[in-house]
Amino acid sequence: MKLEEVKSFLRVDFEDDDNLIKCIMEAAELYIKDTVGEYDKNNPKANLLFMALVQDLYDNRELMVTEQKKKRMSYTYASIILQLQYSNKEVAEGE
Repeated sequence: MKLEEVKSFLRVDFEDDDNLIKCIMEAAELYIKDTVGEYDKNNPKANLLFMALVQDLYDNRELMVTEQKKKRMSYTYASIILQLQYSNKEVAEGE
């Protein structure tokens, strides 16, 4: 995804955090690749996970995050990751 798309999603309209957002974008992409095996940028679920990761990492840069928010995001991530892993496995088996 392009920086402008991510900034629009984050509702960031200034350039001060561009380097931070780029770093977070790289980390989110690597996270998806390491967890799922690949990051298919044409897959809407993969893009949803990417944006959720970027937003979570950007919004929660402080050390203290509520336990409830951690649980909510981890359930969201786990569900999307499991779906992506399953669809990647089906594609690999079908080849």
